[in-house]
Amino acid sequence: MPRDVEEQVVLSVQLVEQRLSLGDRVHEPRPIDQLAGFRTRKAAEAAADELVAAGYRIDGLYRRLLTVWLEFSAMTAVDSATAEAFTREVVGIVERHGGTYDGWGGFLVAADD
Repeated sequence: MPRDVEEQVVLSVQLVEQRLSLGDRVHEPRPIDQLAGFRTRKAAEAAADELVAAGYRIDGLYRRLLTVWLEFSAMTAVDSATAEAFTREVVGIVERHGGTYDGWGGFLVAADD
């Protein structure tokens, strides 16, 4: 089900809070994977071009059933402010091209013991 940018930001903040509860050092950069779905390959490719221009790496583009999935990533921290900023940025790009943002994820960065 499509969500607007404010709903996506709330989900991002919840994800950051969950990571903090697990001991993640959210201010440390790490690869963050993101996913978006589109109805056409042309729309996905247009979004991919804009994402690359914004500093993201395209990791995959494939069709599964009626959806063209675009996988992309960037090295970034995942503190609340940074996560909100990249969520707003990528949701804006995805929506401009008629896509649906599916969210982000990545490895936890544990404290040095």
